[in-house]
Amino acid sequence: MDNTNSTLVPPRDRPEWRQLITGEIQHEFRNYVLQLRIYQIRKDIESGRSTLEPSLDSLYELCMKYQLAVAADCKEIFKSW
Repeated sequence: MDNTNSTLVPPRDRPEWRQLITGEIQHEFRNYVLQLRIYQIRKDIESGRSTLEPSLDSLYELCMKYQLAVAADCKEIFKSW
């Protein structure tokens, strides 16, 4: 992985983050917690309990905190960064 900032998670400004939340990207997750979190975020947005930006922040923070656990999914979804 060619990673100049040595993180296993791509930058927050990548469009794929939004596409994961909106369902534009369908992915079979390896990490069950990540799968559940995205499902819950979608439900929260649908019900009006949250909006896209705060949800995106919370998803990104989760991925940054557990980089090793989500690295395989990130590599499949984002390819490179």
